[in-house]
Amino acid sequence: MLNDLQKNTGVKVIVVGAVANLVLAMLKIAAGIVGRSTAMVADGIHSLSDLLTDGVVLFAHKIGQIPADENHPYGHGRAETLGATLVGAVIMVAGLGLAYGSWEIISTDAFRTPTWPALAAAVISIAVKEFLFHYTLAAGETTKSPSLVANAWHHRSDGLSSIAALIGIGGAMAGYPIMDPVAAIVVAVMILKVGYNIAFSGLSDLMDTALSEEETRRIQTMINGMPGVVQTHNLRTRRIGGEVLMDVQILVDPQVSVTEGHHIAENVRRKLIRAMDNVQDILVHVDTEDDIAFDSIYWANRNYLEKQVDPIIDATKGIRNRTQLRVHYHGGKTTLEVFIIMRDGIGSEQTGATVRELKENLQTIEHVDEVRVFIDTNSQ
Repeated sequence: MLNDLQKNTGVKVIVVGAVANLVLAMLKIAAGIVGRSTAMVADGIHSLSDLLTDGVVLFAHKIGQIPADENHPYGHGRAETLGATLVGAVIMVAGLGLAYGSWEIISTDAFRTPTWPALAAAVISIAVKEFLFHYTLAAGETTKSPSLVANAWHHRSDGLSSIAALIGIGGAMAGYPIMDPVAAIVVAVMILKVGYNIAFSGLSDLMDTALSEEETRRIQTMINGMPGVVQTHNLRTRRIGGEVLMDVQILVDPQVSVTEGHHIAENVRRKLIRAMDNVQDILVHVDTEDDIAFDSIYWANRNYLEKQVDPIIDATKGIRNRTQLRVHYHGGKTTLEVFIIMRDGIGSEQTGATVRELKENLQTIEHVDEVRVFIDTNSQ
């Protein structure tokens, strides 16, 4: 349902912007020719470039909203990021072109006095572009679409170029023709900055840039306050389009069972997804220790230990059989927990001696640091 809403809203907003850009481009070029304003003609050409941008954004937005599939398990959000980066690049090119054209006018003294049709077209363009900016920005923030947000700022940049044209036309009509190219250069710098910010943000997403330190600390605080979590470390985040992927390691009590550890991790994952509406998925890795200070690879695996433990148990008098073997790896040490059933008729004193003997023999197994022996009464 949400994807359908995002898709329909995004397409509608882009089409509205494209139609407006087409109408404005024709209006401004015509008004520039009739009103003898080079700045207005250039502004109209700028609007034509917006049509190309709208096409890029529409294409990227539609691809970005395609659900995840077998070949793209994380969705197609990178298309949105690419679209935003391209939009930023187009804005920068437009800014450079405006600055270059304005400098040529100044350097050649090719000044002309515009008339009122050019002035009226600039006012209309400013009003329309400001409306498109707020309309597109609201849709982009609602649907969390970076390409729509980028396109909104493109509308604003085009509105700024119309302001430059308005100032230049008004100044030229008032007897100061140089105001037109000077104002255009000032706004061209502003346009370049907007384009740079958008392109840089898109490139940062493509480079898997993490969330801000403030956001990361907030997430860590949330995780540390969840039941069963002793501490969190190695939190990593990255953006894909308008969504966030993250993975984190959580420390739990080393004595909890595998199922309880899984339950704690799943609780962390679900609570974070509910608390942060732009999170696509979270990988939670369960640890019982922070293994940064030492090598967490232990030499004694279960298969090896069973082959060592069972012959020792079989050779120990008074033991019927082993019921469980638990292995704990923590703090660089391997701990064995062995559960046994005693033979019938064995008294408490002999049971204690048997347990001590078994424990001493198990302690001789290589790579075993601690042994715990339990009498299993539930299986008798």
